[in-house]
Amino acid sequence: MEMNRDSACQMIGQMEAYLRAELFKKDGTVQEEKLWENTFIKRQIDRRSRGEAFSLEDHIRAMVYAMVSSCFSWNRIAEDTDPGTGRLVSVDRIFFGYDTGQLLNSTPEQLRDALKEAGCATQSTLKQMNALLSVDIPKLLDFEKEYGSIDAYYQSVAEGDATLKTLITALSDADSKDKLAQMEVALVCEYLRNIGYNIPKPDRHIRRILGCDYLALSEQREVPVFEAFDLVVKLAELAGKPAAEADYILWAYCASGYGVCTLKSPKCDACAVKSYCGKGDAQRN
Repeated sequence: MEMNRDSACQMIGQMEAYLRAELFKKDGTVQEEKLWENTFIKRQIDRRSRGEAFSLEDHIRAMVYAMVSSCFSWNRIAEDTDPGTGRLVSVDRIFFGYDTGQLLNSTPEQLRDALKEAGCATQSTLKQMNALLSVDIPKLLDFEKEYGSIDAYYQSVAEGDATLKTLITALSDADSKDKLAQMEVALVCEYLRNIGYNIPKPDRHIRRILGCDYLALSEQREVPVFEAFDLVVKLAELAGKPAAEADYILWAYCASGYGVCTLKSPKCDACAVKSYCGKGDAQRN
């Protein structure tokens, strides 16, 4: 698909309209927590745009939310969302409201077991909790101690790079001294979005739908992470939306419990953008 302003506006607009009209309703009632304007990320972006400061606790919450979202159905997690803040009530309670002292006095197994009881654990959870307690929180504490705040350090890393890819790479690359454990590019992006940075999260859903089998904005079947990142930024710019919102529309359209373009059970007949889709073309032929 040629990416121009008209096609980007139409495609993103049709996806958004379909999601709002058909998918964010259950028994005739709007599922408010699934609307973009009510998401935790949107609220954090608004906070940052107002110039609010983000505390150590904010950063730990953002990192935990990113980890919890990994390889787990967000549809189930969203059921536990506080409607006023977008926060995950049970997760916040398990992590002691992100009190550093209590967290560092707990064990990875304790946190894993509590998440498992809440239905928010996967096979990766114990490794994530080990990383959080032994590497990631101590690293955040070091950033804060040396630079006065974590945000101040991140701003120094990203200086001159409006895309924030310099910061993303610093926090995700295996050769970086600032590498966060158990956090690759997509999760680092999710973490940064959770503290108000307006960027995409190039996860498996985004990388698939942008690929040659679907919207064909890339020659790759699974688009490389930074290529997907750039494609979403460009789509958002053309469609006149924030990058994080365009990303959310694309992601929701692919996610189980949200949209129709799921990997295992796509509902191609119901798709609002089948005219753009390579898979749809193949089926029509």
